[in-house]
Amino acid sequence: MGYLQQFIFFILVALPFMFISPTHSSLANGNVNILPPTNTSDKVTLALYYETLCPYCADFITNDLVKVFLSDLYTIVNLKLVPWGNADILGDEPLCQHGEDECYLNTIHSCVIYYWPDVKKHFDFIRCTEQQSSKKRLVKNRAAMWKQCSEKLGMSAHRINKCYTFGYGLKLLLQYANETAKLKPPHEYVPWVVVDNQPLKDDFENFVKYVCEAYKGADKPEACKTQATSVGSTHDKMANRIHPGCYASEIANLG
Repeated sequence: MGYLQQFIFFILVALPFMFISPTHSSLANGNVNILPPTNTSDKVTLALYYETLCPYCADFITNDLVKVFLSDLYTIVNLKLVPWGNADILGDEPLCQHGEDECYLNTIHSCVIYYWPDVKKHFDFIRCTEQQSSKKRLVKNRAAMWKQCSEKLGMSAHRINKCYTFGYGLKLLLQYANETAKLKPPHEYVPWVVVDNQPLKDDFENFVKYVCEAYKGADKPEACKTQATSVGSTHDKMANRIHPGCYASEIANLG
């Protein structure tokens, strides 16, 4: 009878550890890897290199990139979001174009992308926070900008905050820094949009066209069949814009 009680006790103690995610436990041990698995399908890789407090990035994410999920375009897209932008590294710490708040939010985004790898899930969070950042004067503090979104989307604010506080988020963010530094050609500004390793530069708002052209699958989604008639005057729009994005050389004026 004593052996049976010991066996039951062992099972009860060991049971919680049987369900720990290897990915998250590896993060706690410092073995961070944000690189996605190799994409072997016909999907087109659409990558956005951005920073959280750049108004051009906020506008693109909330009004343009969302089209991926407002149509069936998502069925052919492998969307990749890289929250580093024009930041630099000073010593061991990131130095962001729009100040400490941007470094903070870049790190929060890194944590959410890691802990909620479903792209629709973390995109909804990122879009929500970008909408909040555009109303910065109406938000009490930087944490409020993302906590409202995590609550709305049912994400654990405790998990996100722990990721930031314990330094896991910084490790993730520095990997995004390394990924951004490897861009060829280097990015000139953000938002910097890349389709299958080809930068779109000033035509980034017209990304749907490039995704559809790059897709080699048999059946193209409806979004590709209708995009030709709905592209609009993107080139005229970009020609009239003094700055198509946030440049590293610019002095941020968040007044």
